[in-house]
Amino acid sequence: MRPDAPGRREVGAGITEECIRERNLSGTRALRKAWSSAVVDADVVITMTPQSVFGFRGTALTASTRHVAWIRGLPWPGPEEQPWPRRVLLWGAARHALRGADGAWATTPLLQREVRSAVRADVVPAGIPLQPRRHDGSSTGPLVFAGRLSPEKNPGLVVEMAQRTGRRAVIHGDGPLGRPLRAAAPGLLGWAGWSTPEDMWSTPGIFVCPSFREAFGRSAVEAASSGMPVILSDRTGVAPMLIRDRDLASRFIVPAHDIDAWLAAVDELDSDPDLRRRLSDHVSDNARRLGTEASLDGALAALDQLFRRTP
Repeated sequence: MRPDAPGRREVGAGITEECIRERNLSGTRALRKAWSSAVVDADVVITMTPQSVFGFRGTALTASTRHVAWIRGLPWPGPEEQPWPRRVLLWGAARHALRGADGAWATTPLLQREVRSAVRADVVPAGIPLQPRRHDGSSTGPLVFAGRLSPEKNPGLVVEMAQRTGRRAVIHGDGPLGRPLRAAAPGLLGWAGWSTPEDMWSTPGIFVCPSFREAFGRSAVEAASSGMPVILSDRTGVAPMLIRDRDLASRFIVPAHDIDAWLAAVDELDSDPDLRRRLSDHVSDNARRLGTEASLDGALAALDQLFRRTP
């Protein structure tokens, strides 16, 4: 764990947490040193971050130990994040590390396609603690955004929607774009900072996830499980898992760049209570397939298949 990782430290039988302060190559070496004795006799080791996948290479194991790389985000930088020589270098390193694993899982079909150039992965969704259902779509409310205020999350689209319609929006989160966005529409946006799930989903609204790059979409699953209607970009990994109905998908899975399509989707939900209820029921039901218990079932089934393939 990083020293600044959120949440509380887990304490209990069979649980060991190590704090890793080093970064980059030094962090990879520190990871390898921290777990070398803990995993040597393990039946299966599941790594969940690029650093842990890299660090796992070269770790001494018994012949029967299996290594699964559970890919929960693109393990190399996107075009907007690093110059192309560094992206190619990191892609090659990730490809080498991932292909050394006995199996690979991706949390969504979108992420599965994105890592296909490096590794063949099965889809095993991430487990999200679900919210109790609080909404049925009968009431509308502000636009709700939850996430890091950074370019790939596209929060500027929410600000533009508020500016063009005069509609109120509530922004949960913070990041490098926070200050300029606050200056752009000071009277229309509510700035809640980092909030608990209970605070984010307690009142009616329409959740929007306009991300250009969203490997999964934790906030989308939380919002949907609470019964809040959602509008998701076509680059949100969980979008086709939450909105499975073809008609609803054509209306509420929206191109990330198309502001007019976003405004039209919001207008549809505002003007049609029956449609809001239909979308609320649909996404709330589908979110139940993405909770922690469902994820555990999927992981155990995938492990069973792995051990059948590699006895």
